[in-house]
Amino acid sequence: MFIPCQDSILEMTPTDFEKYSLHIMSEQLQNLDNCTFQHNKIIEVDDGNYQIDGYIEFNLMGIDYKTIVECKHYKNSISREKVAVLYDKIRACGANKGVLISSSNFQSGAVQFASKHGIALIQLTDSDSLYETRSGFKGQNSLFAIPQKKINSYVGVMQTGDEHKVSCSNLSNTKLILKEFLFDKII
Repeated sequence: MFIPCQDSILEMTPTDFEKYSLHIMSEQLQNLDNCTFQHNKIIEVDDGNYQIDGYIEFNLMGIDYKTIVECKHYKNSISREKVAVLYDKIRACGANKGVLISSSNFQSGAVQFASKHGIALIQLTDSDSLYETRSGFKGQNSLFAIPQKKINSYVGVMQTGDEHKVSCSNLSNTKLILKEFLFDKII
């Protein structure tokens, strides 16, 4: 599914895009207790060190759950290979889930691979390009807020699935569906 990206997202630096993506993740998980977010985390494991754009950890019923977030600030569509690299990081680091956030759309091979391996794909856009909203940007002083002329709201498309089907869901600051993905097959 292709949704054009607003210039305000494309004009961000890759680091700002990562921080903006983590801000959106923190908004999506705002009511989740014991949830921590880290930007640019280095995870040391037996076979080496892995640089992770975003790392989310939360505790549920005494068990720690880890999610790796990779951000791709690209103008071209995301290939299967980019999703496969994230999958390798998930396995090597012992994470439970993976999320790939992009400013671009995803090639069909990327969607198929992500669906088979339980990775969520999110394409971010700017909601002003799709509809007018009255909701305000919360937490401008938060850890991941990006200083910018205008970030009032966001919208995106989250693609999840399994080897049999892919479903697309709208993701926004008023539709908090990421928690459902993280809790899938946990509870």
